Amino acid sequence: MLAVVLMTGCSTSPVLEGDAKPIPSDRIYAADIVGPAGGGLAEVVFLRDSGYLGSGCSHDLYVNNRKAFAIRQGEGVKLSLEPGSYFFRLETGGGLCPNIATSQDLELKAGSSAAYRILLPSDGSLRLTRIR
Repeated sequence: MLAVVLMTGCSTSPVLEGDAKPIPSDRIYAADIVGPAGGGLAEVVFLRDSGYLGSGCSHDLYVNNRKAFAIRQGEGVKLSLEPGSYFFRLETGGGLCPNIATSQDLELKAGSSAAYRILLPSDGSLRLTRIR
């Protein structure tokens, strides 16, 4: 029973887009792509889970090898991107977290949208999971 309680206590919980806190401007490194999409652009949302596990560190997200932002638990951000091919790389290692990375490829069309959940489950693996 204690193991179940400990595992539950270490799990992260999904954050809904409307409940996510915005990332402060000092952790946004590519301000030109942050914000809601408009005319002919595509929108990609990133939401980081809340919870105890991994709460002591930021995760850095790179768009086509350009550092875009650092996200902490319970935060979310919208990116406006030109149509085309994208490579998203998520890294952690700052603060109390080990050096872990994961990545996803995405092809965006004008007016399209996608959303990703960033989670660090109790097994310690970093995940970038598409949810839309």
